Amino acid sequence: MRLPRPSAPLAVSFLALFVALSGVGWAAIHLPPHSVGNVQLQNFSVGNAKLRPFSVGAGKIIPGAVGAGQVNSSQVQLRVAGPCTDGAMQSIAQSGDVTCTPVLPNEYGAVSPVTTLLPGGGAVQIATKSLPSGFSYLVLAYPHVVVTGSPTSTQRVEVDCMLSARGTQSVTEDLAVDVSNDSHGIAGSIPLALPVASSAGAQAATVTCDDQWTPSTPTPIVTVDTTINALQTASNS
Repeated sequence: MRLPRPSAPLAVSFLALFVALSGVGWAAIHLPPHSVGNVQLQNFSVGNAKLRPFSVGAGKIIPGAVGAGQVNSSQVQLRVAGPCTDGAMQSIAQSGDVTCTPVLPNEYGAVSPVTTLLPGGGAVQIATKSLPSGFSYLVLAYPHVVVTGSPTSTQRVEVDCMLSARGTQSVTEDLAVDVSNDSHGIAGSIPLALPVASSAGAQAATVTCDDQWTPSTPTPIVTVDTTINALQTASNS
């Protein structure tokens, strides 16, 4: 039995199918280097699934190719409108607008133990506090004085306390009390305030006190304790 010969259209169809199938395999194996470029790629034809992790880095991106239109503005801050001229930066809006907040000045302090003044021994250091250089300060100290004694008659006791800083700036105040033979102890405070200019070198605030009394006998007992508080100021020259 003789098979019928295929028609011309059917033969052309088979030939076209053969060429198409063999052409895909040939193209996959025999594409010349650099033959597929930007013109041959359709838009959006290369997606995330076609890229290896971390395969696109800074060296693969043309300068200026990624801008505001290519990033998520809710995740990437595009622009900061300006600095905070007074205070600290609290937040930045997506638009770049900055919210500023005041900054509290730095404060430094010290508390001394109770110190007994030496009879006739001159000034005694009660407390000291080192202050960072480069800033100005308002330094406050409050020496608390307690005088006890039992003279046969009224005795005048004077306590002088000095607050100094940088070795060149100081303020001195005194407290005078009258002690009698029935006194159980007299207490008082000496407020001291000193503006201190900024210094490029290290500086310290120090409180020293001494005492004297009349008549000279008997010797009273004088104790002092104090706090030192230094508040940083914007300018103090």
